[in-house]
Amino acid sequence: MNGRWAAANETPEDSRRRVGRHRRPGVGRRAPAGTVPRHGRGANRRTDAVRAVGGGLALVALAVVTGLPHGAATADPRPATVAVTTTSTLEPAAPSESIASPEPVAPTGTTEPSAPEETTTPETTTPETTTPETSSPETVATDTPATTAGAPQRAEEKKVCEKFGSTPVAGGRYEVQNSLWGASTSQCIVAYDGPSAGPTGASAAFRVEAKHRNDSGPASYPSIVYGCNYGNCTKGTPFPRPIADLGDLRSSWSVKTPTSGDYNVAYDIWLDPTARKEGRPTGLELMIWLKHTDRVQPIGDKVGTTTLDGVGYDVWLGKADLPTISYVRQQQTTEVKDLNISTFVADAQKRGQAKQGWYLTSVQAGFEPWIGGDGLETTSYSVTRNGQ
Repeated sequence: MNGRWAAANETPEDSRRRVGRHRRPGVGRRAPAGTVPRHGRGANRRTDAVRAVGGGLALVALAVVTGLPHGAATADPRPATVAVTTTSTLEPAAPSESIASPEPVAPTGTTEPSAPEETTTPETTTPETTTPETSSPETVATDTPATTAGAPQRAEEKKVCEKFGSTPVAGGRYEVQNSLWGASTSQCIVAYDGPSAGPTGASAAFRVEAKHRNDSGPASYPSIVYGCNYGNCTKGTPFPRPIADLGDLRSSWSVKTPTSGDYNVAYDIWLDPTARKEGRPTGLELMIWLKHTDRVQPIGDKVGTTTLDGVGYDVWLGKADLPTISYVRQQQTTEVKDLNISTFVADAQKRGQAKQGWYLTSVQAGFEPWIGGDGLETTSYSVTRNGQ
């Protein structure tokens, strides 16, 4: 079958023709050596004659090319035509002479290619010139911190690690204190000026660095002071001041808190029977809790509830070395604006905890961490009295 199927309607003759295309009968037989078929002998004689005539013509052409005199060539009219033809074809051999002298020809003939030589010299624009520009992240790195640091424009940070160390911020209007008193674990605070706040245009901020492990009580009270505390009075403070003359005392405070640990976020307001600047107050500690974890509770017992400026609070009373009243916000928050401190002092007076003729010595705001401490941060804190 030769690997092919017969086409439809194919006659035996067509089949034989198709097969003949692949092989013809008798092609594989060879004649004995030295014999020539009869039908090819006459053809060989004619071929020899043609070869003789062609060889003579080739000799004549060779003679003309190799420099025979033109006069000898003109003696025979036939070579003359050959000579004219060969001369006309050989005269354009001038380009071979120009090739033989490349020095004058190359500059003239390659004027157009010379332009590509300029374009093909991007060696001047090697990637080495581009890579140094792109591979200079050092300049970008030095620029980006400047822009990112300039965005919030955080002022110079001050780190305090002494147990009772403190540092002024916002031009001395506030004092940030470490106040590590209830644990042997270390604690540091990093204080800095907060963003502009209210009519004073100044606020305080700080963050806590600590890993406390207290189970039975607060480890510390890192906080911001506005007023007088143990002989350290902030710049321009109106305190100590009689509670009868507090005026419109307000505070704004925003914080960040971690997702782990035990702590509270609370104001600590101190009252004293005298205009005390030195030492610990002896009258009343008034606390306002904005937020706390479940395990952390105020000292004493819950004695009731109250609503101040539309916000509900649980009221706790207790005593350590002096009486403490705590207002625990029922709906916890991490930010208050223009919190009216005067209303809390007035409510404490109604409950008989603050006495007529006492003085308010300071308004403080901070954290009482029990476990942990890292991640507690005040981002802005300010206090004003009568708008100043």
